[in-house]
Amino acid sequence: MTDCPGHFGHLELAKPVFHVGFLTKTMKILRCVCFYCSKLLFNAQYPKIREIVTKSKGQPRKRLQHVYNLCKGKMICEGDEIDVNKDPDDPTMAKKGSGHGGCGRYQPNIKRVGLELVAEWKHVNEDTQDRKQILTAERVYEIFKHITDEECYLLGMDPKYARPDWMIMTVLPVPPLPVRPAVVMHGSARNQDDLTHKLADIIKANNELVRNEQAGAAAHIIVENLKMLQFHVATLTDNDMPGMPRALQKSGRPLKAIKARLKGKEGRIRGNLMGKRVDFSARTVITADPNLRIDQVGVPRSIVQNLTYPEIVTPFNMTKMMELVKRGNNQYPGAKYFVRDNGARIDLRYHPKPSDLHLQCGYKVERHITDGDLVIFNRQPTLHKMSMMGHRVKIRFNIF
Repeated sequence: MTDCPGHFGHLELAKPVFHVGFLTKTMKILRCVCFYCSKLLFNAQYPKIREIVTKSKGQPRKRLQHVYNLCKGKMICEGDEIDVNKDPDDPTMAKKGSGHGGCGRYQPNIKRVGLELVAEWKHVNEDTQDRKQILTAERVYEIFKHITDEECYLLGMDPKYARPDWMIMTVLPVPPLPVRPAVVMHGSARNQDDLTHKLADIIKANNELVRNEQAGAAAHIIVENLKMLQFHVATLTDNDMPGMPRALQKSGRPLKAIKARLKGKEGRIRGNLMGKRVDFSARTVITADPNLRIDQVGVPRSIVQNLTYPEIVTPFNMTKMMELVKRGNNQYPGAKYFVRDNGARIDLRYHPKPSDLHLQCGYKVERHITDGDLVIFNRQPTLHKMSMMGHRVKIRFNIF
């Protein structure tokens, strides 16, 4: 596990489910295409669509937004002849084969309720007996699969790299163990990572759905199984969705989903990639001190032992440097490291007998800071020049 980053596995889902991160975009695209024939609600040759394509070259997000604003109010998928009348500048449109070829059916209003999409028809015609129906991910996947590459482009997607049907999950990637390491508790008990628990829930829900489908269970049971699978897949990605119940551990603690690992101050980006914990760096309380000179700064002993000053060994300071090295890091004033002239760095914190070490001229001893050393200390937040200035060190032994 220390040498290998691990390799992804995958789980084939019994039925497609929505990806909670793409749910808003899924709805946008559903409102732009026909519910029955998957065609864009406006002809590609329609003047406004042409204008959008010209204006938004290299800006796919803008293109989707403009097309969406144009299509969202259109409640009928029009056939060729209607579109020809709409665009008087191009009377040969239908004959060219670039016509719209729509099915002429009424479009539903699409709303989101929790993790479900609901389609509702204002105009009830013979094709839609129910005015309202729940839109399964399977149905949406079918609609999206039939969208042509040309219309994918109009919807702000490059079909080579991203198609609308890819936003519906049919296969779930399973991250390798280094992504979700188990914590070994006292003894042999292993505490699995939150993601491992969540993946186990997904596998259980998926297997149950497969079993019930093969056994020919009642439709309402399969709907419940699918809801359960959808919930587990969604909470693996995001466990803080508004208006949704949170997935909990046995202890009642909410599970940490993938989104929670990445976002915020303690997340991967800001906490681990942007911010680093390093040596030779510490923080302490900073206050004024009337007993110090104007060019002095009081430094607590714990800080002084953490920060070091590299001093080169010469015949004049050899004895002093030997003494500091012998004292090591635990006694003050001492030294933390010394660096040989070949670049080898000896850490005195872990050296059993510092008295056995020998110094030569040219070696560098990284000694503790002592009174009178010149330092630049930075005060966070750095607001003006005085936040970061050179001072002489005055060690304060009475600060704990």
